[in-house]
Amino acid sequence: MKFNFNTKNIILFHYPSYTGGNFVKTSLGLSDDMIFQHQDLAQKQIDGNFSFEDKKEYILQALNQEDITNDYWGDLGLGCSQLFVSESVSETNDSDPMADVRTSKQHTLITDTVKFLSSEQNDRLLFSFNYHQSHLPVDLFPNAKIIAFNNNLKMVNHRCSLIPNDKADRVWYRRPSDYAWDEGIIEERVPDFTWNTEWFSDITATLNGIKELYRLFNLDGWERAEPFIKEYYYIWCEKNHLPISTKGIQI
Repeated sequence: MKFNFNTKNIILFHYPSYTGGNFVKTSLGLSDDMIFQHQDLAQKQIDGNFSFEDKKEYILQALNQEDITNDYWGDLGLGCSQLFVSESVSETNDSDPMADVRTSKQHTLITDTVKFLSSEQNDRLLFSFNYHQSHLPVDLFPNAKIIAFNNNLKMVNHRCSLIPNDKADRVWYRRPSDYAWDEGIIEERVPDFTWNTEWFSDITATLNGIKELYRLFNLDGWERAEPFIKEYYYIWCEKNHLPISTKGIQI
């Protein structure tokens, strides 16, 4: 089986790093109709062994290890590489599988789990892909659902300002704020939904946006997920030292 780049089962998230896209994706992933971005966890859900309660526990445990002022922000251990590439082979000397995926090429290290998710055999579960460059090409996952993020720079600059300064002294390191963008360009396609990153300063706006995404993508379980997403939101904001208000205080 090959990975199906024409799959309709994928949601393409278009945002610069440190925008907060992982919060939105993981909130959607609480639904039984969507998986977390990790091969092992996705396969457990496919096999019926990763429940809503398991997802909540995973988020809380992972969040406990994170703080934007620490040397490393881990995005809960979830991401494209963790889903698309087996952890057991991700450190080989083979060519970069994610670079191939971003240019619509097959790679031997693409996992069987994500191949199944992209196939016609999967008629239920949605999965996601992150794209951080400002220009989204027309041929990347041509049948994907697209969530575009805008008004990103305030959030990116805020979070990057809290990253320890000693990183800036490392030759290889550039702050994500150096190449962030406020609104990207999507070539010849119209996004299914535009997420305003300034919503993160307002819990009501954040929850309304996620609720609309549940409705738009026909995701089951909003009523069950909403109370936990509130809890998740407050912890996530605390870990990112974000000033928040139901009246929408600006970052």
